[in-house]
Amino acid sequence: MSDTNLLSLARSQDLDGLQQAWQESLQSPGEVSAYCDSLKALCDNDALGFAAKLGAQTVDTLVDSGRRDDAITLCSTMMKCGALSDSLAHRSFELIEAEYGNEDWYPLALEMSGISLVNLSSDAFEKFDRVRHYTKGNVLYHRAGWGEGIIERFDTGSRELTVRFANGRTQEFPLSSALDSLRPLPADDLRAMRLRSPDELERMAKEEPAVLIRKALSVYRGEANSTQIKSELSPSVIPQKKWASFWKRAKTAAANDPWLEITGSSTRPTFTLRKRPLSLVEEAERSLTHAGDLGEAIATCRDYIARGLDATALQVILGLASNRVDQAIEKGNESHANLLDGIVFLEQHGTPVSKSAAEETRALLSKEGSDEVNLRALDELTTQKSKEHAVTLLPKAFGDDWADRCIAAIMDCPASVLEALVDELHEHKQASKLAPVWDKVAPYPRRHPMLLFQLGRLYAEGLFDEYENRPEIITVGRVLMTLTRVVSAERKGDSLKNRIRTRLTSLLTGRRALLSRCFDNIDRDNLAAYLQIAERAGDDFPQEVMDAVLRAVADKFPDLTRAPETPFWEEKNSIYVTSAGLARQKEDYRVLVDEKIPANSKAIGNAASLGDLSENSEWEAAMEEQRNLTGRAQEMDRELRMAKRLDDVELPTDVVSPGMRVSFTYLESGEKASYRLLGPWDCTSEDIINYRAPIAAAFLGRRVGDESTLPGTGGDRDIRIDSFESIL
Repeated sequence: MSDTNLLSLARSQDLDGLQQAWQESLQSPGEVSAYCDSLKALCDNDALGFAAKLGAQTVDTLVDSGRRDDAITLCSTMMKCGALSDSLAHRSFELIEAEYGNEDWYPLALEMSGISLVNLSSDAFEKFDRVRHYTKGNVLYHRAGWGEGIIERFDTGSRELTVRFANGRTQEFPLSSALDSLRPLPADDLRAMRLRSPDELERMAKEEPAVLIRKALSVYRGEANSTQIKSELSPSVIPQKKWASFWKRAKTAAANDPWLEITGSSTRPTFTLRKRPLSLVEEAERSLTHAGDLGEAIATCRDYIARGLDATALQVILGLASNRVDQAIEKGNESHANLLDGIVFLEQHGTPVSKSAAEETRALLSKEGSDEVNLRALDELTTQKSKEHAVTLLPKAFGDDWADRCIAAIMDCPASVLEALVDELHEHKQASKLAPVWDKVAPYPRRHPMLLFQLGRLYAEGLFDEYENRPEIITVGRVLMTLTRVVSAERKGDSLKNRIRTRLTSLLTGRRALLSRCFDNIDRDNLAAYLQIAERAGDDFPQEVMDAVLRAVADKFPDLTRAPETPFWEEKNSIYVTSAGLARQKEDYRVLVDEKIPANSKAIGNAASLGDLSENSEWEAAMEEQRNLTGRAQEMDRELRMAKRLDDVELPTDVVSPGMRVSFTYLESGEKASYRLLGPWDCTSEDIINYRAPIAAAFLGRRVGDESTLPGTGGDRDIRIDSFESIL
């Protein structure tokens, strides 16, 4: 029996079984943590005598195996639990002297703990055990944010230790400070193993992936999602490029691990360490017992199978599902949707059922007293696979006229199975019958986006060519362009519209190149309509579609896109400034990056060394300043990359522009004034205006004699431009 089952037996108080399993385990002793955890469980259940007996045997075995350090760890655990006898306490002290007596830190540990032959109290043992974990080679965890680190040096004279953290930081700590702010990690803790035993972790990744998940869960106190597990294991243990293959194996191993419980969906699972091992079959039986109806029971079965099961477990799950479905058929107390879900599930996995899925499909979709097919009911099925499988059963469920009946109801078909239904019609050579539906849905792209796309696809494939009233290709293209604009504008947070947008882009510009066919003989008015649709679309409109339209315009009617030249000062991604202004900004940026940010980083380090960061106001202030400084540096860097010199621009001679002095008159008072229009980093005096500021709009692009309104703190004032001249 493996060491992992010792804890389960200890918690269940199966002392006979534990005794036998323990003796088997000691034939080849495993990790000391398994024995420690099991002894703790026994002591928690008041089995101190039994724990002391097993512990004494284990100490002897570990010493005989040359694992004296592990024996001391086990004695320390027993001491904390109150299960260490006087004789074993003396034995523990002898082991301590034999193992650590020659270490330079040993006298200091004796002094700090007070342990001796006349003081073998649990308090003395605990203090000694704590001090010994702060010596060279041990791994500590900094709770305030630096993570795990390995002790590289322990100076008994100064009572200081040097820790190299996993993030690359090296820090010195007084021993007294380290005892308060750093927590020792057991040798088998994942974080310690990353620093001390990377080869063992690599072996686990290959041979025991479920054990590796358990170790990752221990970091999160027994429960974590897949994202958190990945953050602990990749890339520190599993290289990023190997994660996908590892995770596939690990999920399968975890699904069959009795210590792991998996909840949530197959794509977003949550893993929990159990307090006692539970087999997958036991777990499944318990879950199905508590399932409210057949639909919930089948969903539970699907979840288990999605985890990845071995052949034996798979057959057990299918057997449980089959029993539940047979009971539902016999009692007749389940909805047609739940029953069909169960039958489809079993059929998909090759398990025979007493009632056919086609028969149940007809029962689900038939309207009482009518020949109509209720396609909306397909959405009552719980999974996409069930829905699509039910669509394939329609010919068998409704007979020879199934296609006509489904086409008559297709505008009510759920978008989730619409494509599957169209494909089924196509496979049975019935898709051409959908041509008349185009006229019903083309005016309403927002109501029927998926159906309209599917009809456009069939049109592009030539399936409507024989239809006498089929629309012109230019009309079809224009409708699909409008549909593209609609789904692009509404796609955020809507996976269906995202999918339609992607496929529309492919239909219009990909292999079928529907737009190119539309543009073959298009006239000016229709092309202008296409261009207007594209230009009215938002930023999410597909660039490929926009480019195709613009190419057609440039080739056929280029005047459709001619626009007045934009003044240089209206360029969105440029900042015009004088050479002097640019030099000032670069110097400010240098001071920020080379002086202020490094000084702030030093302040953060000094504040962090003070200990607990949760109540460290200096650290919080330094971190806040860091966010402000780095944010400002990023903004300045972006602006500097946009900078262009006004000195290099050929200024216009007929209108006011940046780089000029403009003189004007206030119309109400007759007062005259002038301003210089320069860049945002040139504003060194009151008569200089930043050309990007709102006030500059009163002057830019104006001619002599033009009147405009100048905004001000005292209210708007009307002005007249008198003159302007370059000042560069």
